[in-house]
Amino acid sequence: MNPKKYLNNKYIRMLAMSIIIILALIFVQDFADFLDENSDKVVQLGVNQQCNSATSICSASIIKEGEFQRISFTVKGAAVSNSEFPIMLTATGFDFEGIDSVAVSFEMPGEDLDDIRVLLSPDKSTHQVVPENWHAVVKLPDVENGRSDWLAIVYLKSSAREYRAEFPCTF
Repeated sequence: MNPKKYLNNKYIRMLAMSIIIILALIFVQDFADFLDENSDKVVQLGVNQQCNSATSICSASIIKEGEFQRISFTVKGAAVSNSEFPIMLTATGFDFEGIDSVAVSFEMPGEDLDDIRVLLSPDKSTHQVVPENWHAVVKLPDVENGRSDWLAIVYLKSSAREYRAEFPCTF
């Protein structure tokens, strides 16, 4: 038996196994990154359900990739059915250059009402390159049974992900 030949064979096998392990680790990491990017297209933000955005500023937040992201939502002024009123959203920590749209949809749980959805516009009065304040005006319809408990669902959409938060609104 030639010891030189044995060492070369052993060395080649170890080198081949090392390369296979490295390639497997790279593949597993790329696959995990792919799953991470595509598995959670809708990110639900946590909201305190006791907060009433019609009477105070309510917020929702998430810590994503070590960064704190928060939105604050409020309905300004007393809202009465069949009258217009302003809504405000402030967002902190989001990459708004990547956000395609910010919208709010109003629903009444248990009622079959038409979708009341408004797109929010950025507040350009602050002259920020990437605005944090967004606003719109909305008009809610009369509800026959006299209920006034609405749910404001905020959507921040980007090409990669959608953020969603549900804020209670009782007028």
